Order: sequence, then structure tokens, then C-alpha cells
Amino acid sequence: MIDMIYLAQLDEIAAILVQRESRHLEQGGLIHSKTAGRFEIVKELPKEAESFDSMFDYADTFGKLRLGYINSANRISNIADKETKDAFAFGGEFGFDTASLYNTSFHISAYFSQNIHSLNPSIEDLNRDFSDANADSYIYLAEASVDYSNEYFHARFGRVKVDTPYANSDDIRMSSNTFEGAWTNIDYTSTLKTQLLYFDRWAGYDSQDEDALESQNEFKNLVDDDSFGMIGASLTYEYAVSSEVSLWYNHIDGMAAIAYSEIVGAYFINDESIHLDYGLQFSTINELEDSNVDGNVLGAMAIIHYKGAFVGGAYNASYSDEGKYVTNGFGGGPYYTSLDEATISAISEVSATSGKSATNNDAEAFRLGAGYEFESIGADGLVLELVYGELYNDHGKIKEKDAILTYEVGERWYAEAIYTNYESSFDNNTFDRALVRIDYNF
Repeated sequence: MIDMIYLAQLDEIAAILVQRESRHLEQGGLIHSKTAGRFEIVKELPKEAESFDSMFDYADTFGKLRLGYINSANRISNIADKETKDAFAFGGEFGFDTASLYNTSFHISAYFSQNIHSLNPSIEDLNRDFSDANADSYIYLAEASVDYSNEYFHARFGRVKVDTPYANSDDIRMSSNTFEGAWTNIDYTSTLKTQLLYFDRWAGYDSQDEDALESQNEFKNLVDDDSFGMIGASLTYEYAVSSEVSLWYNHIDGMAAIAYSEIVGAYFINDESIHLDYGLQFSTINELEDSNVDGNVLGAMAIIHYKGAFVGGAYNASYSDEGKYVTNGFGGGPYYTSLDEATISAISEVSATSGKSATNNDAEAFRLGAGYEFESIGADGLVLELVYGELYNDHGKIKEKDAILTYEVGERWYAEAIYTNYESSFDNNTFDRALVRIDYNF
């Protein structure tokens, strides 16, 4: 009986939201995806319920199983021998979306990571990127929200996964970042929309503080106990197909007020066999309560595509006074030159806190990359990328080389392998890292 009702509901149109960061136009790849800044809202069509009980009768379950391997070899202060650490883990997420009653539904998702002890080394040689602060496995309720949706208005209240310029999921290890608070999207027209947000806590890989022995699976304050958190608003206008201009304002209590603007788009040449992705960004960051988080960042990027091949570059410059630095916010940040490891905000912060004398704390970064999508030769979903970047200021330089292979097989399977070579003159730290992840989505 339930199956028959389920089938009858398939044509019902309601909205449950999946928030994801979509930064490319029908191209795959990781570093390539980071360079084209659109933050889109993707709407799925759930079922309508007739009562509270039937909300759960019609609930859709979903999940992701992830097998991960990481190997890192560090050499610090030019010591000849490298310290190598690695880890295997099995993880992912399980959750469900209820049907919608009076435009209201529930969304639940638990994230987990389980160490594979039979394959892992001793605690001393274990890479802890897949673990909690005690090198243990973890499971936690990462997403848990009440959702309201209609044709023009969408809102989530609770623990949510979002992707915005200064608060984003940044899924780079076993689990994404998620946030506690509220998020809304308002569609004024098909081309004009607003997002509003309020967050005060977060969890995920980026939320950890090694000095405080914090675990990625624990929700913690964005700033500190005295801060009410982060409020933000945006206005986005799509001025052409796959092209838009957006304005964002975020007030992070006890940290900074950030105004961010961006123009991104795609220009098609020669009947779409050649096209150009382009972007311009500007961020002005004003410190609050003497946090020293202060400065401006500008950036530009371009990627040219011809059939399966693409090549491009990006540039960022940051400008801060002595002792001040710019920030990624909470997650990977919006900057076009961000690499697998290095970001311009990272060298801005390390220079500001190094104690070295300087009249300012300006920095520059560039990135060059090329890749190929193998769809034209029969390997649909297979993408290879090679990337080189440099980030530098008066105090030092970071060089990074990344090689990324991604393979998306249908709607279920996804695999990626990333090799990173990192060299920093700030602390004479050099490392090589290999990361492999295989996902099965259901």
C-alpha cells in the first residue's frame, strides 16, 4: 500500500534543498572546480505528505560510503629523514529526508569514520586526518534540520551543510564542514535571489584546533564563548546563462565584518566547442574588537576550454597593515588561487603572527593549471589535472604542485586521487601527500 502511495506522489512538486557548491560548467575535477566561484542552490522534488505519520512513511533514505587512504611525508628544517604517516579509514554518511507536510519537512544525516586497524600503523605513525583528537573513530549527527520550502522561499533551521564564500563545507577528508544555525534562500525572480544566514557553531575537518585538542566531530563556537556568531546576507543576479554577479556581507562577531563581491561567467565561442570561464572577486575585511583580522583581497581567473582540454590561471593579492591578516572564514575560503593545501590567507596569517618587522603584510599568489576530460575518447567522467602555484610576501614563499585524477562513474561511484608537493620557506617545511577516496552514493 505504501509503495502504491509512493508512486502516486512522484509527480508532486515540493522542495527540499540540497545545498552544494557548483563551480564549473559541465566539467569535472577538483582544482578546476575551485576556480569558478558560482554558489548555486540545487532543488530536488520531494513527495507531499497528507499527515504527520505519512511524512515518515514516504521518507527517502540516502547515504554515502567512503573508503579513504592518506599518506604524508614531512621534512622540517631540512632534516634529511622524512616522517611518514598514513591511515586507512571507512566512513561516509547516512540520513533521510521526510516528505513535506504544509511545506515543512525534516532532514537528518549522520557522518562517521572508522579506522581500519588491520591496515593502519601504530598510533605514533598514524595520520590523524580521518580521526578525532584522540586518534579514534567517530560518528556524530552532522546535519539535523527542520526545512520549509515553497516556490519562492526555502529555509533550514538546525545543523546544515552550506557553501557560501566564508562558510563552506570544504569536503577534503572524510567529512564535510557543517554549521549550526539557520539558512534561507529567497527567489525574487528566476534570475534574482537572496541568501540569509546565521551560524554560531560548526564541526568538520577545518573546525579543529590542534593546540586545544579539538575533534572534528564536535560542534564548537565559530569564534569564542562571547561571540554571538556570524550573520550574513547576499544578493545574486544571473545576467546571462551560467554568468552572475553577487554581493555578500558577513558580520562575524568578535572577528571581522566582510564585504565580498564577485562576477563570474562563461563566454561561448565557435558554437560552444570553445568557451572561457572568467571571474573577478574583491573582498574587504574590517576587524572587530581588535582581532587583527583585517585587509583587502582582489582576484581574477580565466580558464579556456577546447573540447576536452582546459588550461587556465588565477591571481590574488591581499593587502593588510603590519600585524593584520586576511581570512578564509570557516572552510576553504573563496579565493581563486587556493590550492589543495596552500591559501593566500594562510601566508597572510603566518606572516602577521611571526613577529617579524614590516611596514605592511601584503601578499600575492598565482596559480597555473591544465587538464583533460577523457569523455571524447570513451572514458566518460575521467579527468586529469596538473596545477602549480606560488604564494609569497616579504617574509617568504610557498610553492605547491598538485596532480589530481578524478573519475565519476554514473550517479553512484566517484573516485579521486590527489598528490600534493608542498614547500614553504616560512618554516622550512616540506611535505608530500597522497590522498585517495572512493565513494559509493545511494
